[in-house]
Amino acid sequence: MHFHPIVVGALYPGITRGLSADLLAAQALSGTAYPVCTSHVVAGDGLVTDVLDVPTDTVSAQLEHIFETRRPSSAKVGIIGATPTVDRVFDHLRSLEGPVVYDLTVSGPSGEDILEQQGLEAIIEHLSEPDLVTIRRTDAALVAGMEIPSLDDAQVAAQRIAQQGADHVLVRCGKLPTHFYEQEGSPPDYALDLFFDGDDFALFEAPYLDNLESHHGASSGLLLPLLHHLQAGVDLEPALQKAKGRVSEALRARRQDEGGNPDATFFATLQEEPTTAEVQD
Repeated sequence: MHFHPIVVGALYPGITRGLSADLLAAQALSGTAYPVCTSHVVAGDGLVTDVLDVPTDTVSAQLEHIFETRRPSSAKVGIIGATPTVDRVFDHLRSLEGPVVYDLTVSGPSGEDILEQQGLEAIIEHLSEPDLVTIRRTDAALVAGMEIPSLDDAQVAAQRIAQQGADHVLVRCGKLPTHFYEQEGSPPDYALDLFFDGDDFALFEAPYLDNLESHHGASSGLLLPLLHHLQAGVDLEPALQKAKGRVSEALRARRQDEGGNPDATFFATLQEEPTTAEVQD
């Protein structure tokens, strides 16, 4: 089956983030993504100029058009925008036969506010519908209502998010000490993703690559390959392992591309066969 995911999210003009990154990642996987714009965000490098949500009826019209004229195979949902849009997006996606990955995003990486409390409450009503809910550590702290200074705390946060309805949760932790009392020491030299399936945890490790502050699109580089594997019938945990290995290689290639076109190198590397990320149960 061809890889034709719906990608729901924000448009960042001039930055390879959000919808533009999703489109490039899908193309790198020999697929064609169908974009649904929910918000227009003028932001980058820590500066936020403007955030404009697309009207709910316009978002709905985009989804209706896709289902009427295309045959989408799966979906990756990111920033949803206005609170009334939440119900409308998930209502449309119920008719989709393929997998759905939801990247629950409360605050943007440049500091933009993109989800109010009422919107979060609406989202929680739908957390059981995606095949996987992924979330950055900073947003997981907001959704779980707690600080996450260590991996121990991330496990509690993942359980709290699961208790709110999510069947499978992936907390993208970044560099994080294992225990609270270790946070005064040197941080680990690897990045962590914590997966919780409702019963057990799995921990995915990959080398932490610094000096990537200007890079955008890493979440697309992880979640589009993940969605591709899920659509092919791979189970969640091995699909995560493969996707984590693929994006780690792409980030490494990007860092090594000094003076070239690092974004192009990143997405080109996504085309290659992935390595396997280290996983701990």
